[in-house]
Amino acid sequence: MKNFDSRTYSINDFIEWSRNAQLVLNPKFQRRDVWTDRAKSFLMDTVVRGKPIPKVFIRQKINPTTRASIREVVDGQQRIRTILSYINDGFQISKRHNPQFGGYFFSQLGDLDPDIQTNILNYEVSVDLLVNMPDAEVLDVFNRLNSYAVVLNDQEKLNASHFGPFKLAADELGHEYHEFWISRKVLTTKQVLRMGEIELVADILIASIEGIKSKKQIRGFYDQYEKEFPEDPEELAIRFRNVMIAIDSVFADTLAYSEFRRIHLFYTLYTAFYHALYGLKGIAAPRPAIDLANKERIMAELSHVDQIFATKEEGGALQPEDARFIEDSRRATTDAPVRARRTQFVLRLLANASPANKP
Repeated sequence: MKNFDSRTYSINDFIEWSRNAQLVLNPKFQRRDVWTDRAKSFLMDTVVRGKPIPKVFIRQKINPTTRASIREVVDGQQRIRTILSYINDGFQISKRHNPQFGGYFFSQLGDLDPDIQTNILNYEVSVDLLVNMPDAEVLDVFNRLNSYAVVLNDQEKLNASHFGPFKLAADELGHEYHEFWISRKVLTTKQVLRMGEIELVADILIASIEGIKSKKQIRGFYDQYEKEFPEDPEELAIRFRNVMIAIDSVFADTLAYSEFRRIHLFYTLYTAFYHALYGLKGIAAPRPAIDLANKERIMAELSHVDQIFATKEEGGALQPEDARFIEDSRRATTDAPVRARRTQFVLRLLANASPANKP
Protein backbone atom coordinates (compact mmCIF):
# COMPACT_ATOMS: atom_id res chain seq x y z
CA MET A 1 0.00 0.00 0.00
CA LYS A 2 1.30 3.46 -0.88
CA ASN A 3 2.58 5.24 2.22
CA PHE A 4 3.98 8.42 0.74
CA ASP A 5 2.45 11.46 -0.86
CA SER A 6 4.00 13.95 -3.30
CA ARG A 7 3.20 17.60 -2.66
CA THR A 8 4.60 21.09 -2.94
CA TYR A 9 4.94 23.50 -0.04
CA SER A 10 5.95 27.14 -0.05
CA ILE A 11 8.95 28.44 1.83
CA ASN A 12 6.46 30.30 4.00
CA ASP A 13 4.96 26.93 5.02
CA PHE A 14 8.36 25.81 6.29
CA ILE A 15 8.74 29.08 8.19
CA GLU A 16 5.37 28.62 9.89
CA TRP A 17 6.16 25.00 10.81
CA SER A 18 9.47 26.08 12.29
CA ARG A 19 7.85 28.91 14.22
CA ASN A 20 5.19 26.53 15.62
CA ALA A 21 7.73 23.83 16.56
CA GLN A 22 6.25 21.52 13.94
CA LEU A 23 9.44 21.22 11.90
CA VAL A 24 12.20 18.88 13.04
CA LEU A 25 15.61 18.83 11.39
CA ASN A 26 16.36 15.43 12.83
CA PRO A 27 20.03 14.87 13.79
CA LYS A 28 19.88 11.07 13.35
CA PHE A 29 19.26 11.54 9.64
CA GLN A 30 21.73 14.42 9.35
CA ARG A 31 24.54 13.87 6.87
CA ARG A 32 27.99 14.83 8.09
CA ASP A 33 28.87 17.21 5.29
CA VAL A 34 28.27 20.88 6.02
CA TRP A 35 27.62 23.32 3.23
CA THR A 36 30.07 26.07 2.45
CA ASP A 37 29.00 29.71 2.22
CA ARG A 38 29.27 29.44 -1.57
CA ALA A 39 26.94 26.44 -1.63
CA LYS A 40 24.39 28.30 0.49
CA SER A 41 24.63 31.37 -1.72
CA PHE A 42 24.19 29.28 -4.86
CA LEU A 43 21.06 27.59 -3.49
CA MET A 44 19.41 30.89 -2.60
CA ASP A 45 20.38 32.38 -5.93
CA THR A 46 18.57 29.42 -7.49
CA VAL A 47 15.48 30.20 -5.41
CA VAL A 48 15.62 33.92 -6.19
CA ARG A 49 15.79 33.14 -9.90
CA GLY A 50 12.73 30.89 -9.58
CA LYS A 51 14.52 27.75 -10.71
CA PRO A 52 13.81 24.33 -9.16
CA ILE A 53 15.86 22.75 -6.37
CA PRO A 54 15.98 19.00 -5.60
CA LYS A 55 13.07 17.31 -3.90
CA VAL A 56 12.91 17.17 -0.09
CA PHE A 57 11.79 14.08 1.86
CA ILE A 58 9.78 14.63 5.03
CA ARG A 59 8.45 12.10 7.49
CA GLN A 60 5.11 13.28 8.83
CA LYS A 61 3.84 12.11 12.18
CA ILE A 62 0.90 13.04 14.39
CA ASN A 63 1.63 13.97 17.97
CA PRO A 64 -1.15 12.08 19.81
CA THR A 65 -1.06 14.48 22.75
CA THR A 66 -1.25 17.78 20.89
CA ARG A 67 -2.78 16.26 17.74
CA ALA A 68 -0.38 18.43 15.76
CA SER A 69 1.45 17.24 12.69
CA ILE A 70 5.20 16.95 13.18
CA ARG A 71 7.37 17.08 10.07
CA GLU A 72 10.86 15.60 10.22
CA VAL A 73 13.12 16.52 7.34
CA VAL A 74 15.00 13.31 6.62
CA ASP A 75 16.58 14.32 3.31
CA GLY A 76 17.17 17.90 2.26
CA GLN A 77 18.04 19.23 5.69
CA GLN A 78 20.90 21.38 4.45
CA ARG A 79 18.59 22.95 1.89
CA ILE A 80 15.89 23.74 4.45
CA ARG A 81 18.41 24.97 7.03
CA THR A 82 19.95 27.24 4.40
CA ILE A 83 16.58 28.65 3.34
CA LEU A 84 15.48 29.34 6.93
CA SER A 85 18.84 30.91 7.74
CA TYR A 86 18.60 33.22 4.75
CA ILE A 87 15.06 34.30 5.64
CA ASN A 88 16.34 35.11 9.15
CA ASP A 89 19.16 37.28 7.75
CA GLY A 90 21.75 34.60 8.50
CA PHE A 91 23.78 35.33 5.38
CA GLN A 92 23.76 37.18 2.08
CA ILE A 93 23.82 35.87 -1.47
CA SER A 94 27.17 36.49 -3.12
CA LYS A 95 27.27 39.31 -5.67
CA ARG A 96 29.13 36.91 -7.94
CA HIS A 97 26.08 34.67 -7.95
CA ASN A 98 23.52 37.45 -8.20
CA PRO A 99 24.69 40.99 -9.05
CA GLN A 100 21.22 42.44 -8.37
CA PHE A 101 20.34 40.92 -4.99
CA GLY A 102 23.77 39.81 -3.81
CA GLY A 103 25.29 41.57 -0.81
CA TYR A 104 21.92 42.21 0.85
CA PHE A 105 20.09 40.45 3.67
CA PHE A 106 16.57 39.16 3.06
CA SER A 107 15.11 41.98 5.17
CA GLN A 108 16.75 44.53 2.86
CA LEU A 109 15.47 43.12 -0.44
CA GLY A 110 12.21 45.08 -0.30
CA ASP A 111 14.18 48.26 -0.84
CA LEU A 112 15.45 46.84 -4.13
CA ASP A 113 12.30 45.22 -5.47
CA PRO A 114 8.87 45.40 -3.82
CA ASP A 115 7.94 41.89 -5.01
CA ILE A 116 11.09 39.88 -4.43
CA GLN A 117 10.47 38.98 -0.77
CA THR A 118 6.95 37.78 -1.54
CA ASN A 119 8.22 35.77 -4.49
CA ILE A 120 10.80 34.05 -2.29
CA LEU A 121 8.25 33.25 0.43
CA ASN A 122 5.88 31.83 -2.20
CA TYR A 123 8.61 29.72 -3.83
CA GLU A 124 7.42 26.10 -3.86
CA VAL A 125 9.55 23.17 -2.74
CA SER A 126 8.70 19.69 -4.03
CA VAL A 127 8.24 17.27 -1.14
CA ASP A 128 7.64 13.55 -0.75
CA LEU A 129 5.80 12.93 2.54
CA LEU A 130 6.66 9.64 4.22
CA VAL A 131 3.54 9.21 6.33
CA ASN A 132 4.14 7.65 9.76
CA MET A 133 7.04 5.66 8.34
CA PRO A 134 9.35 3.97 10.89
CA ASP A 135 13.11 4.51 10.81
CA ALA A 136 13.85 1.14 9.25
CA GLU A 137 11.51 1.83 6.35
CA VAL A 138 12.90 5.34 5.87
CA LEU A 139 16.39 3.88 5.51
CA ASP A 140 15.05 1.26 3.10
CA VAL A 141 13.51 4.01 0.96
CA PHE A 142 16.86 5.77 0.58
CA ASN A 143 18.71 2.53 -0.09
CA ARG A 144 16.29 1.83 -2.90
CA LEU A 145 16.62 5.36 -4.29
CA ASN A 146 20.40 5.03 -4.28
CA SER A 147 20.14 1.68 -6.04
CA TYR A 148 18.60 3.40 -9.06
CA ALA A 149 20.86 6.42 -9.00
CA VAL A 150 23.41 6.86 -11.78
CA VAL A 151 26.95 7.11 -10.44
CA LEU A 152 28.20 10.67 -10.92
CA ASN A 153 31.01 11.18 -13.39
CA ASP A 154 33.98 13.44 -12.59
CA GLN A 155 32.41 16.59 -14.02
CA GLU A 156 29.10 16.02 -12.23
CA LYS A 157 31.01 15.64 -8.96
CA LEU A 158 32.87 18.88 -9.61
CA ASN A 159 29.63 20.72 -10.30
CA ALA A 160 28.09 19.35 -7.12
CA SER A 161 30.94 20.58 -4.94
CA HIS A 162 31.99 23.90 -6.51
CA PHE A 163 30.04 27.17 -6.64
CA GLY A 164 32.58 29.84 -7.55
CA PRO A 165 32.74 32.19 -10.54
CA PHE A 166 34.79 29.77 -12.67
CA LYS A 167 32.23 27.00 -12.27
CA LEU A 168 29.43 29.46 -13.05
CA ALA A 169 31.20 30.74 -16.17
CA ALA A 170 31.76 27.20 -17.48
CA ASP A 171 28.13 26.28 -16.75
CA GLU A 172 26.65 29.36 -18.40
CA LEU A 173 28.79 29.20 -21.54
CA GLY A 174 28.27 25.46 -21.87
CA HIS A 175 24.50 25.90 -21.73
CA GLU A 176 24.58 28.98 -23.98
CA TYR A 177 26.13 26.93 -26.79
CA HIS A 178 23.90 23.90 -26.36
CA GLU A 179 22.59 24.06 -29.92
CA PHE A 180 26.11 24.49 -31.28
CA TRP A 181 27.46 21.36 -29.57
CA ILE A 182 24.61 19.23 -30.85
CA SER A 183 24.13 20.63 -34.36
CA ARG A 184 27.88 20.65 -35.06
CA LYS A 185 28.15 17.12 -33.65
CA VAL A 186 30.90 18.09 -31.22
CA LEU A 187 28.87 16.36 -28.50
CA THR A 188 25.92 14.00 -28.44
CA THR A 189 22.74 14.69 -26.50
CA LYS A 190 23.72 11.93 -24.08
CA GLN A 191 27.10 13.59 -23.45
CA VAL A 192 25.41 16.93 -22.82
CA LEU A 193 23.03 15.31 -20.34
CA ARG A 194 26.10 14.11 -18.42
CA MET A 195 27.68 17.60 -18.48
CA GLY A 196 30.06 16.89 -21.33
CA GLU A 197 29.67 20.45 -22.57
CA ILE A 198 30.57 21.88 -19.15
CA GLU A 199 33.70 19.75 -19.03
CA LEU A 200 34.74 20.85 -22.52
CA VAL A 201 34.15 24.54 -21.79
CA ALA A 202 36.00 24.31 -18.47
CA ASP A 203 38.93 22.63 -20.22
CA ILE A 204 38.94 25.37 -22.87
CA LEU A 205 38.68 28.21 -20.33
CA ILE A 206 41.61 26.79 -18.38
CA ALA A 207 43.69 26.88 -21.57
CA SER A 208 42.61 30.48 -22.15
CA ILE A 209 43.79 31.44 -18.67
CA GLU A 210 46.77 29.20 -18.00
CA GLY A 211 47.86 27.98 -21.41
CA ILE A 212 47.49 24.41 -22.65
CA LYS A 213 47.19 21.92 -19.79
CA SER A 214 46.38 18.25 -19.46
CA LYS A 215 42.72 17.38 -19.10
CA LYS A 216 43.66 15.54 -15.90
CA GLN A 217 44.36 18.91 -14.30
CA ILE A 218 40.76 20.16 -14.54
CA ARG A 219 39.92 19.16 -10.95
CA GLY A 220 42.98 20.92 -9.59
CA PHE A 221 42.08 24.16 -11.33
CA TYR A 222 38.46 23.92 -10.13
CA ASP A 223 39.79 23.67 -6.57
CA GLN A 224 42.29 26.49 -7.11
CA TYR A 225 39.71 28.80 -8.70
CA GLU A 226 37.18 28.04 -5.98
CA LYS A 227 39.58 29.61 -3.44
CA GLU A 228 40.59 32.53 -5.62
CA PHE A 229 39.67 33.46 -9.17
CA PRO A 230 41.46 36.64 -10.25
CA GLU A 231 40.06 36.64 -13.78
CA ASP A 232 37.12 38.77 -14.91
CA PRO A 233 34.41 36.22 -15.83
CA GLU A 234 32.72 38.69 -18.18
CA GLU A 235 35.93 39.34 -20.12
CA LEU A 236 36.61 35.61 -20.23
CA ALA A 237 33.11 35.03 -21.64
CA ILE A 238 33.56 37.77 -24.26
CA ARG A 239 36.76 36.17 -25.50
CA PHE A 240 35.14 32.74 -25.54
CA ARG A 241 32.23 34.01 -27.62
CA ASN A 242 34.54 35.84 -30.03
CA VAL A 243 36.56 32.69 -30.65
CA MET A 244 33.38 30.67 -31.14
CA ILE A 245 32.06 33.30 -33.57
CA ALA A 246 35.27 33.08 -35.59
CA ILE A 247 35.18 29.28 -35.69
CA ASP A 248 31.53 29.16 -36.65
CA SER A 249 32.05 31.86 -39.29
CA VAL A 250 34.68 29.70 -40.98
CA PHE A 251 33.01 26.30 -40.61
CA ALA A 252 29.29 26.84 -39.94
CA ASP A 253 27.41 23.59 -40.62
CA THR A 254 30.45 21.96 -42.24
CA LEU A 255 32.04 21.46 -38.83
CA ALA A 256 29.68 18.53 -38.33
CA TYR A 257 31.45 16.73 -41.19
CA SER A 258 34.99 17.74 -40.31
CA GLU A 259 37.55 15.89 -38.19
CA PHE A 260 37.53 19.01 -36.02
CA ARG A 261 34.14 18.01 -34.66
CA ARG A 262 35.92 15.41 -32.49
CA ILE A 263 36.25 16.74 -28.94
CA HIS A 264 40.04 16.60 -28.72
CA LEU A 265 40.43 18.20 -32.15
CA PHE A 266 37.81 20.85 -31.41
CA TYR A 267 39.86 21.71 -28.33
CA THR A 268 42.86 22.17 -30.63
CA LEU A 269 40.87 24.24 -33.11
CA TYR A 270 39.77 26.51 -30.27
CA THR A 271 43.25 26.92 -28.77
CA ALA A 272 44.68 27.77 -32.21
CA PHE A 273 42.00 30.38 -32.90
CA TYR A 274 42.37 31.74 -29.36
CA HIS A 275 46.13 32.14 -29.82
CA ALA A 276 45.56 33.90 -33.13
CA LEU A 277 43.08 36.33 -31.59
CA TYR A 278 44.47 36.86 -28.08
CA GLY A 279 47.67 34.93 -27.54
CA LEU A 280 48.03 31.73 -25.53
CA LYS A 281 50.50 31.30 -22.67
CA GLY A 282 53.29 28.87 -23.47
CA ILE A 283 52.85 29.04 -27.26
CA ALA A 284 55.82 30.73 -28.89
CA ALA A 285 54.40 30.62 -32.41
CA PRO A 286 53.53 33.96 -34.04
CA ARG A 287 49.89 34.94 -33.94
CA PRO A 288 48.49 34.59 -37.47
CA ALA A 289 45.95 37.19 -38.57
CA ILE A 290 42.47 35.75 -39.07
CA ASP A 291 40.70 37.58 -41.88
CA LEU A 292 37.09 36.39 -41.79
CA ALA A 293 36.46 38.28 -45.01
CA ASN A 294 38.64 35.62 -46.59
CA LYS A 295 37.25 32.64 -44.67
CA GLU A 296 37.23 30.45 -47.79
CA ARG A 297 41.02 30.42 -47.76
CA ILE A 298 41.09 29.66 -44.03
CA MET A 299 38.71 26.79 -44.63
CA ALA A 300 40.84 25.52 -47.52
CA GLU A 301 43.93 25.42 -45.31
CA LEU A 302 42.16 23.79 -42.38
CA SER A 303 40.67 21.13 -44.67
CA HIS A 304 44.21 19.77 -44.88
CA VAL A 305 43.44 17.98 -41.62
CA ASP A 306 40.55 16.11 -43.25
CA GLN A 307 42.76 15.30 -46.20
CA ILE A 308 45.55 13.74 -44.16
CA PHE A 309 43.07 11.66 -42.19
CA ALA A 310 41.59 10.41 -45.48
CA THR A 311 45.07 9.66 -46.83
CA LYS A 312 45.92 7.71 -43.69
CA GLU A 313 42.73 5.67 -43.96
CA GLU A 314 43.52 4.86 -47.57
CA GLY A 315 47.03 3.73 -46.67
CA GLY A 316 48.75 6.61 -48.45
CA ALA A 317 52.11 8.12 -47.52
CA LEU A 318 52.19 11.21 -45.30
CA GLN A 319 54.71 13.93 -44.69
CA PRO A 320 56.45 13.52 -41.29
CA GLU A 321 54.65 16.49 -39.71
CA ASP A 322 51.30 15.19 -40.98
CA ALA A 323 52.03 11.71 -39.65
CA ARG A 324 52.95 13.25 -36.28
CA PHE A 325 49.62 15.12 -36.19
CA ILE A 326 47.71 11.92 -36.90
CA GLU A 327 49.59 10.16 -34.12
CA ASP A 328 48.89 13.04 -31.73
CA SER A 329 45.21 12.83 -32.66
CA ARG A 330 44.97 9.17 -31.74
CA ARG A 331 47.17 8.59 -28.70
CA ALA A 332 47.35 10.43 -25.37
CA THR A 333 45.10 13.01 -26.98
CA THR A 334 44.47 15.01 -23.79
CA ASP A 335 48.07 15.22 -22.54
CA ALA A 336 49.50 18.75 -22.52
CA PRO A 337 52.54 18.13 -24.82
CA VAL A 338 50.34 16.38 -27.39
CA ARG A 339 47.76 19.15 -27.26
CA ALA A 340 50.49 21.76 -27.70
CA ARG A 341 51.92 20.02 -30.78
CA ARG A 342 48.48 19.79 -32.37
CA THR A 343 47.87 23.48 -31.69
CA GLN A 344 51.20 24.40 -33.30
CA PHE A 345 50.22 22.34 -36.36
CA VAL A 346 46.88 24.12 -36.78
CA LEU A 347 48.54 27.48 -36.22
CA ARG A 348 50.81 26.78 -39.20
CA LEU A 349 47.72 26.14 -41.31
CA LEU A 350 46.18 29.41 -40.12
CA ALA A 351 49.44 31.19 -40.91
CA ASN A 352 49.26 29.85 -44.47
CA ALA A 353 45.82 31.47 -44.77
CA SER A 354 47.02 34.76 -43.32
CA PRO A 355 46.67 37.84 -45.59
CA ALA A 356 50.47 38.24 -45.43
CA ASN A 357 50.80 34.90 -47.21
CA LYS A 358 48.41 35.63 -50.06
CA PRO A 359 49.92 34.77 -53.47
